[in-house]
Amino acid sequence: MISFEYTIKNINNIHARPLTELAEIVKQSKCDIMIEKDSLIKDLTKIISMIQLKLKISDKVEISIIGANEELEKSAYQKVEKFFNDNF
Repeated sequence: MISFEYTIKNINNIHARPLTELAEIVKQSKCDIMIEKDSLIKDLTKIISMIQLKLKISDKVEISIIGANEELEKSAYQKVEKFFNDNF
């Protein structure tokens, strides 16, 4: 399992189009990827889950990645972390 913490810097992109892109990245990764905020844990393949978290600037979230092997996890981590840095 790989996990990382991220601080939200831009809430303008937390809407359907980028969340759909993120969900597709997660599905293609073949890993289970979850986001946690304030003890609420949501699946990143579910767009409504991210919206339900009501994220705002400076919120800290933790992303957890569980895959069949370390190689899959590392690949998913790189893609998801980049997406978060570029969009949120």
